[in-house]
Amino acid sequence: MDKFKEHIYSWLTELEEDTAAAFLSQCEINQIYIDTLFSMDSDMESYLYEVIIDVPLKTYRRLDEYSLETKAIESAIRESGESEGIHVRDLTWRPYLREENKKQADEKAEIITEFLTQEYVNKQIRLMNKSVESNPHLAVGISKELIETCCKHILTEKNIEFDKTWDVSKLVKEANKNINLLPFEVENAELGKASVAKILAGFSNIAHGITELRNSYGTGHGHSPEFKSLDSIYAKLAVSASSELAIFYLRLLQLGGKKI
Repeated sequence: MDKFKEHIYSWLTELEEDTAAAFLSQCEINQIYIDTLFSMDSDMESYLYEVIIDVPLKTYRRLDEYSLETKAIESAIRESGESEGIHVRDLTWRPYLREENKKQADEKAEIITEFLTQEYVNKQIRLMNKSVESNPHLAVGISKELIETCCKHILTEKNIEFDKTWDVSKLVKEANKNINLLPFEVENAELGKASVAKILAGFSNIAHGITELRNSYGTGHGHSPEFKSLDSIYAKLAVSASSELAIFYLRLLQLGGKKI
């Protein structure tokens, strides 16, 4: 399950829309970037997307029978997007052939190895820093997702399957076990690796803390009208930690020529 589909699946299960989540599991979701939007009274950016949901052909022919499920999925896509500054302009359902979809999935697996780039990390860090003061809960949410993306990328590069139930702390531990901590020649390499591993072990606890902040104050869950956001000082801490870890991982990949 790709990241966006997994996010919508989690959103539905959190709302106890289990039937809709089960229906979503047989579908594929594609996001198409349209434009970046700027507000006149704020320096915050938001993004305009179109979303296409592919449904197996047999199910698509009976789509009217699943109106409750499709409505719940559409609401989850729009609500989760709005919580992260993403606006869905159009949402379309279309049929697909299972064999063709498998071929597309294989192509996506090849593309994911090029996903973690300097441009991507820089963009996420800029977005977090812009959000710290004006939208701290968004900054916390992005910081958690940035760490998650880095770890999943590392595991994908190593052809290691990860479970969707793993939290960020578990992902960090698995990524640290599988990435080459010293991708160049040094004296006392084993001692150096052990020392770096101790530092990264601390980041596992940091990632767990960021996850808890995100769950309570971030963008991953809906909040009541009386919800009070975090002070920006805590968002800055989460942003700093996730940024340093992402940059470290990216630099290791670059030093090792992405041979991890």
